[in-house]
Amino acid sequence: MKPDSILYYPHIEFQNEAWVKSCLLLWNHVYRIVPEGYTPNDSDEIKALVDADLVRNIKLDDKDREDTFDEFLKLCDKIENRMPAGLIPSDEDRIHPGKIDNRLYPYLDLIGKHFIDENKWLHLSKELARGYMFKLSQVVARIRNLNRGTDDFDAWSINPYFCENANFGDSLQDPTAKGFFCSITLEDVVPQNIGEVSSYNLISFINKRKDERNLLRDKFNDLTSHLARISNLQYAGQVEMDFINDLLDSKEQYKKSMDKWGEIAGLAITTGVPVSLTALGTFAALVKDPFNTASIAGSLTIGAICSYLDFHRTKKNRDPSYSSYLIDIDKLCKNVTWQSYTRLDEFIND
Repeated sequence: MKPDSILYYPHIEFQNEAWVKSCLLLWNHVYRIVPEGYTPNDSDEIKALVDADLVRNIKLDDKDREDTFDEFLKLCDKIENRMPAGLIPSDEDRIHPGKIDNRLYPYLDLIGKHFIDENKWLHLSKELARGYMFKLSQVVARIRNLNRGTDDFDAWSINPYFCENANFGDSLQDPTAKGFFCSITLEDVVPQNIGEVSSYNLISFINKRKDERNLLRDKFNDLTSHLARISNLQYAGQVEMDFINDLLDSKEQYKKSMDKWGEIAGLAITTGVPVSLTALGTFAALVKDPFNTASIAGSLTIGAICSYLDFHRTKKNRDPSYSSYLIDIDKLCKNVTWQSYTRLDEFIND
């Protein structure tokens, strides 16, 4: 079953209520991980969306914590001799005790300094805390069949390192690699003024336009899932444009359903997808240079961010926890592919 809702990461509180409203134009619910006993500091607009059951809190259970510990441990073992620069301890951060499997505490003695304060929050290096939270969001999304999303460009850029289990080398841009982690951007989707739309009006629109919203989301998922599975060039050429045309048609239908909102310039939505060299070969601009960008019909952009060490290790039928969406609320990501590569390269090598 295709995921119809999205999990916010890597924070508890939403950093931007416009981002939440944007997500609800595409997904049925926005979830967030809220530890037991913690009350998020929400604005009145977010509270209205909570009351309407559009924003939901996730309380972690033992399986969430156990699976996160197991996967975090495997990642730490994998990178023990190749620690990326972005995980070398520096400043401190903290993690709520409700998010931690007790087995993690003794293991921390081996991988970095830490302490527990009087409220039982775990304090450890910001880098290790961030890595743990990425794994937690991935596990929670997989168990509940959710996509993941963020408004944090830095978080989105380094997320592939964790969800792909460090399947990258020091040289991130190898044009001869078998496969690449690519950005797929759909332009002009979310109205730029969505933050100014009241929760009341947003709820009314959502209830009225469920079919158009679901169609656009599903067609975007169909395209990205298709690209992730392609291994045969002839097959790719036969069906690729069908997926793209279906997506662009569904976007136009959705824009028309927005009435006066549809006339407002829109922001983009981006996701990351593993794509084989074979599949990239179907885009003329990427045949010689996968790290270029190809624009299709002026509305869809694809380009490789980095190359995999071992593309065979990459999942072909990916679960939702491997999907991460970035909605460009602040219009900071004019060149998502290049800026994401720069941030990921800094995380691994600087």
